[in-house]
Amino acid sequence: MATVATTSDDIDDKFCQCCLCFKQYKDPRQLPCLHRYCSGCLDEEIQRTHGDLKCPLCQQEADVPKDGAEGLKKDFFMNEIIEFLDIKKSFQDEETHECCDCSKIVKARSYCFKCSEFLCDGCHEYHMTKKSLKEHRPYLLTLKDVKTKNLTLQKLSSLKQAPMCKTHQDDVSRLCCKTCENMPICTACTYGGHKSHEIEDAISLATAKKENLRNQLAILTKSTDKLQQVVKKTLQLQKDVVATADTKIAELDHDAGEELNKIGKDLEVVSKERSNVAKQIRDKWGGEREQRQQAFEDKMKRLKKEHDEMEQKFESDMDRNIEKSKETYSKKESKLLSKQENVEKQLHGGKALISKEKENKLKRTEGAIVNGKSRIERMQNLVETGSNILVSENNWTAIQNADRVCAASESLIQELDGEFSELEKVLEYPQVRLSLGRAEKMKISGEPVTEVAIEDIHKKRWVINGVAAATYGTIVITGAINRQRRAHISVIKLDGKISKQKLIVSNDETPYCFCAFFRNDEFAIATHCTANIGLYNADNNTYHSTDLRKVINKEVKVWSITADGSNDQIIVGCEDDPVLYVLSGKLQLTRTINLQKIIKSPRDIVVNNGTIFICCQSSRSAYAANMEGGLLHELTKPDSMNFKVPFSVCTSNNGSVYVLWAQDDNLASVQDCVITQYSPDDGSLLTTTPVRAVQGWMATTEIDGAEKLLSPSWHGGMLRVYGLEED
Repeated sequence: MATVATTSDDIDDKFCQCCLCFKQYKDPRQLPCLHRYCSGCLDEEIQRTHGDLKCPLCQQEADVPKDGAEGLKKDFFMNEIIEFLDIKKSFQDEETHECCDCSKIVKARSYCFKCSEFLCDGCHEYHMTKKSLKEHRPYLLTLKDVKTKNLTLQKLSSLKQAPMCKTHQDDVSRLCCKTCENMPICTACTYGGHKSHEIEDAISLATAKKENLRNQLAILTKSTDKLQQVVKKTLQLQKDVVATADTKIAELDHDAGEELNKIGKDLEVVSKERSNVAKQIRDKWGGEREQRQQAFEDKMKRLKKEHDEMEQKFESDMDRNIEKSKETYSKKESKLLSKQENVEKQLHGGKALISKEKENKLKRTEGAIVNGKSRIERMQNLVETGSNILVSENNWTAIQNADRVCAASESLIQELDGEFSELEKVLEYPQVRLSLGRAEKMKISGEPVTEVAIEDIHKKRWVINGVAAATYGTIVITGAINRQRRAHISVIKLDGKISKQKLIVSNDETPYCFCAFFRNDEFAIATHCTANIGLYNADNNTYHSTDLRKVINKEVKVWSITADGSNDQIIVGCEDDPVLYVLSGKLQLTRTINLQKIIKSPRDIVVNNGTIFICCQSSRSAYAANMEGGLLHELTKPDSMNFKVPFSVCTSNNGSVYVLWAQDDNLASVQDCVITQYSPDDGSLLTTTPVRAVQGWMATTEIDGAEKLLSPSWHGGMLRVYGLEED
């Protein structure tokens, strides 16, 4: 930290040098950051930047007064130092000056700050002995005082008398008018233009402001260690980012290696089985041929014709069975090779995602380090400036400057709060796992493992129409604000607290709002009646959108949305419309997907590994379709006929498909529901779990290393988290 100059000899020329013109300050003015510049230099800077003034040293923005630099605060402290240095230089250079009393031109030996003039030796003695000039003695500075080299800033500041009253110029200003921005006034002014103003004694006010400044600097000094630790931890975070990324890639290599080895072994087994089956068939038919040959020899003449016909038939049957076995094992080989290709594709995509995330996080930590170092420089400047004010015995220096130092200090301390907790998010990587299509039966906890109320949404009874979770854990819920023609996008934590929130104005009385995770910090957002499709950034709480009706030139009401960030696809479903609309990350229409006629109103959709899973409101069924809209299969309905409306669909890391079934279309009413689990391959029903009443949309996320299922309530603002375990 910079040290405070305690004597006049500690102050070098650079201390009083403007960093814009590199000359001694002329009429120095201070910016809100407490950096000082010549008034003329600041006017040139204001003209150069067209009024958008930033501090040339720390880049902090500053409001420009109407009268330019003239309206900025004067730096009284620096003016005092410059005046002292000019007098000191006159003494040391033995410059000649006119004595203020006798008018002789002599070498300067003393200076009276009361008279603001130099004195010769004789007039100096006269000042020291004449009773009428007794009040001048405390304000005398001599060559001897300068030569002792222990002239402290406290001593220098004590030589300066209080400023004279601007109105009553013969009276010393011993009072301060706080109403007129701490203007120095005399006692007579309190009966005139300042009669009804807030007046304080200058000494008392300066003492109070110094004490406040001293306390603020103590807090700021303590924060120095904290800021140094932030920079130190951020540097360590950079190393952890690289190490974590390398670990993730190594884990992916290991998982893919094991799976590829297993596929290779399976291919060897299939190849051997194919050869063995062909041999067994040949051996079997060869033995029968020998028996027939013996019979043929015994009955050669009588059965020759019959034998020829049978021989031909057996040859045909044998060939047909061999071809059938070849076809069966070719299909098995093709399926394994396809799985092998899928694993390699997922491995490549996972590595690319982690590497890109690594680059983004390194850039973010570099910026944090630059900001941290900038704040250290600002802190050092604050401590240096504040300490100089504290050692000055000129009360008006404290009155004019202490509040600004305290305000700048408070602003810097507020910036430090929470700085490192935000940076710790850089260690959160997307959960990249290989989806191998091996859906195991999962046991869903019938009761939530946790259930919390979501802050204002619970209190104000807002509606929840959607939930989505990013791969690194960020949870977003969306919905309508009843009777306010607004929708909400809320980033929530597992304890129910809302960390960020964005409100969207709508023309609809109850604007339903749906969401889906897109990529990185972005979530795809859709509103029902207004048909707005947008992207919300959960990191900086920004949102932009487009009107789908204008994009497709058609009146629609949006009913569902899903996204595939790796392929730059946002897929939108609409009410009473058998067409899905595919948009890019720039919210531009790229193509349409025409569904089968049976699927007329996709209430909820999700895309996973090239398959679209759909909850259809009109047919009250759930389906799987390919990316061209072709129907693959219908998902099996629950055994109980009470649950006949598929309401929400989501997928998990192992490829399983989960569907929430309700008793009727109105989830606003109290009714029990079931969650069913399906195989992604053929849509077969794996498990059925009854859950508590009044559920809503669903999403899966990883919590403490285990995958969980999220399901907020439609009304009531409750977030329920269900466990997923292998059955």
